[in-house]
Amino acid sequence: MSVKFEIAELMNKEGQMYDWASKVTYNRSLTTEETEISSVVDAWAKEIGTKGSDPNLEIAGYITKIIAPEVYDKPDALLDAMFERGSIGEFDDYVLNETPKNTLVAYDAAKGGNVDKSYIDNAVFTPTWKHKQVETSVPYAALRQNGFKSIANLTMFAEETLHNSMIADVFSILDTAISGGTQVFGITGSTLDQTSIDKLSLYVIDRVMSGDEPFTFSLSKYAQQIAKISGYTAFMSDSMKEDYNKYGLVNFYGGMKIAGISEAKRAADNSLLVPDKVIFGVAGKIGTLDMRGEIRVLETMDNNKEKVDLKITGFEFGTAISRPEKVGKITFTA
Repeated sequence: MSVKFEIAELMNKEGQMYDWASKVTYNRSLTTEETEISSVVDAWAKEIGTKGSDPNLEIAGYITKIIAPEVYDKPDALLDAMFERGSIGEFDDYVLNETPKNTLVAYDAAKGGNVDKSYIDNAVFTPTWKHKQVETSVPYAALRQNGFKSIANLTMFAEETLHNSMIADVFSILDTAISGGTQVFGITGSTLDQTSIDKLSLYVIDRVMSGDEPFTFSLSKYAQQIAKISGYTAFMSDSMKEDYNKYGLVNFYGGMKIAGISEAKRAADNSLLVPDKVIFGVAGKIGTLDMRGEIRVLETMDNNKEKVDLKITGFEFGTAISRPEKVGKITFTA
């Protein structure tokens, strides 16, 4: 069996190559089958790096085949809990017609008299579209020297960069949309208190509709403070403590699921994925998050400079927050 044929077969096994790349990049133990995958990919990468030739653009095809399902189709518990998810064609667009709100007003009136007219709120929302692109190059020498590790790292870092960039943008849009009023509970300092988290919980639970799953999310350091306030750590099993220490997660507080996002996870510009000094509370679905088009990977062999140039483009998503009133947040001043 040729190396090219083996690579093609491996890519057709859903999720297998991504899982392999993740283990290689983060130095996790490989199974016997994954060790064999390393050997196949190693031979393939070194052949390209030696000959300076990839006539069928196999690197581009590999990247597209492996990361596209991860950024388009793989469930994301946090985003899926907040948004209705979907996808549309590259040149399509839409507006979101939100469920009408009852804004009719009843006035005291004399029989046979008239009062001011009131109207049903038929709100229309237009998504905010973002297009992300990554450009990089891989020296032939790196392919010859590092072989399968070069391919694994390229796969993982491209997927993480696109996904993390989307998360950071979405949460930034959400943070900006919730700017004040009764939705924001300010704390002077950086320590969470029970009164504030109870206020956030009450705000969220009051706005839960049938089918909603209320939750709160923030950086892990704030999720840990919630855990301490609730006394959750006092009665956790060993496995629950392990999950808590690893992910900064607790099960519930005041009817809300609690999620903590590691401060170590960052966007490509080193910014946090979730704004600091904020705890969000969400009463279920608040709008839509749709993907538009599909990822395209453009590949050019540059034999003069002995490198492969890659452009990963077409990653486009649109966010429409049509129910901002279902979000509350706690803010810290220090």
